[in-house]
Amino acid sequence: MGFMASPPDAHNSAHGAVYGQLLQVHDIHGDITVNPPQAPTTVADVSLDPPRPATTVRGRDGLLETLRNAMVRGAPVPHVLTGPGGFGKTTVAAALAEHARAEGWTVFWVRPDAILPSMLEIAVEMGAPRTEADQVKGAPRSAARWVWRHLDAAPRPWLLVLDNADRPELLDPENRPGEQRGWMRSSPGGFVLVTSRVNDPALWAPAKVHRVEVLTHEDASLALSDHAGAEDVPGAEALAERLGGVPIALALAGRILATHGLLFPDARSLLERLKDGVTGLDRLASPLVAGTNSERELLSEVWSLSLRLIGERFPKAERLLKFLALLGPEGMRVSVRRLPISALRGGVLDDPASPLDEATLARSINALIVQGLVRSDHGRGEPEVHLHPLVAETVLEGLTPSDAPLLDEVTSLLRRQHGRDPFQEATAHLSVLQHRVRTRSSPPTEDTRVQEAVEIVHLLNLAGEHEEAESMGRRFVRKMEQSLGPTHADTLKTRHGIAEAWLQQGELANAEAAYRELLETNLAVHGAEHDATLDVRFMLALIPLRRGEWEATIAGFRPLIESRTRRYGPENDRVLLARENVAFALMHLGEARRAEGEFLAVREIRLRTLDVGHPLVAMSDYYLGRVMSMAGDGDRAREHLRRCVDVRVRTLGDGHPDTVDAREWLARVNEGSN
Repeated sequence: MGFMASPPDAHNSAHGAVYGQLLQVHDIHGDITVNPPQAPTTVADVSLDPPRPATTVRGRDGLLETLRNAMVRGAPVPHVLTGPGGFGKTTVAAALAEHARAEGWTVFWVRPDAILPSMLEIAVEMGAPRTEADQVKGAPRSAARWVWRHLDAAPRPWLLVLDNADRPELLDPENRPGEQRGWMRSSPGGFVLVTSRVNDPALWAPAKVHRVEVLTHEDASLALSDHAGAEDVPGAEALAERLGGVPIALALAGRILATHGLLFPDARSLLERLKDGVTGLDRLASPLVAGTNSERELLSEVWSLSLRLIGERFPKAERLLKFLALLGPEGMRVSVRRLPISALRGGVLDDPASPLDEATLARSINALIVQGLVRSDHGRGEPEVHLHPLVAETVLEGLTPSDAPLLDEVTSLLRRQHGRDPFQEATAHLSVLQHRVRTRSSPPTEDTRVQEAVEIVHLLNLAGEHEEAESMGRRFVRKMEQSLGPTHADTLKTRHGIAEAWLQQGELANAEAAYRELLETNLAVHGAEHDATLDVRFMLALIPLRRGEWEATIAGFRPLIESRTRRYGPENDRVLLARENVAFALMHLGEARRAEGEFLAVREIRLRTLDVGHPLVAMSDYYLGRVMSMAGDGDRAREHLRRCVDVRVRTLGDGHPDTVDAREWLARVNEGSN
């Protein structure tokens, strides 16, 4: 290998093929006997050269400074870079290798799938006899001791990078790599750096583990421009954000921009193409990585490799990852309580040959966490997992018609747990529906198309995508009016969804006009007491509430409370919501005690039918806290608001607007008591 200087103590070195004994003149005593020549040894065809970073390394200054400071000869422990595939571990290691070379260190770059011949070649470059290397190559443990003796005694400092150690057992088949009895060891001769997808500090201990994360928005934008070969790429910030700061995605996008300038003159044009899915990057970039290791250079392949590694020991992990991607699309957190074993038994995650139980599920989740495909935390007071948005999107785009049972099971699970987090549930339902439409193997019936259209508009509104709900609803309703007629139930439901989208966007005049027209049609088609008619009346009553017209709000909801109570009883959800809206109006009219009585009555009913940690009970606590604060009852107000905050942190998260609002009201109450 050409880049390493001969060790200073390798005196009288000879070059070329020499057979028999090599004698020095001062060693000759008496007659000279030359042994017969031996067969030449075979030189392993391995590369020990480090890769060179293709562009400036962005966003890793702090990590590289830490590694440079740690890179001393005789460092007490190896260092390990962990993180998902495609997050830039190898790039960081290559940047450190550049620094080491500049400092006069010898650099060895080793892939664990060729670790034995590579490490033997390192020892030979250190001056060890190749004949000895040939003698120990059949005994890996002896070979490791032999190689490390030469590394320990090296006269010149070295950096050894064990790159892509994604199968840690290749570093030591018998022991934990951190025990340093295999190929990963600390040494008085140099510094050892390992890169691996396996983020398991206990496996590597006492090695120092550094987790490599995605890039910040600013660094991601710069990295994208670097790969595109331009200082300023219009739209780079938006595209970098769309790609989630994932280095491999940024590199692919940059190469596409650099190569396909006619198709994509700027980042905005490529961003527009990715509306059809982020795996479009792979389709555009695959010719650019032809002949290379595509499983580490294409977006879909890089995470498929992780799944293959996991699947060897945890066969349920791949299906579980799809399950989690559907339950938590766009990186949304999924509470582990949404995965009850009782509901999952007999489903796609179960297997008669390997029955699903809590231990198996926990091990499969942990395997995904260790590979970096899933993150875990307790941010809302309970165990949660979530995927990086780009990982989730890539996984979901890989769904096929054979995944139909998986889609069915996720839908069933969401329905069984309805109401815990309406926003997340709606987003998950929408994701399932969209992928069901995309992956089905046969054309749907007209009735199926209509039902899906109605559901999509409804789910978009629930998920807060009101502009999209309006746009799609208006497109759907034109077709429905032509094929089904203007008074068909599904046509009216879609018109209802459009009006709701206007209401939620604050377009109250449009919403009111649409609802009044719907009311006339529903009265004519269904009558005054039909659910569809009452639902329209409910939404019409919300409009004066949004305008702050409190008397009109009360006048709109009172008859609805009476009608719904007669038909469904006092515990009906719509009855309770209507009573809550009346109480809200009373509160704003200064009738705090009357409002408090209504809020308390609603809360008592919800406690009978729901549990204390339900979001609707928390909503009652929120309103009670506000009205009691207005009445000067700070202690009781504080108690209710604290309950509300606790539930919302757990179910919605710290940063959710509803959580922030409740916390602000609690702060006001606390300030008022000081």
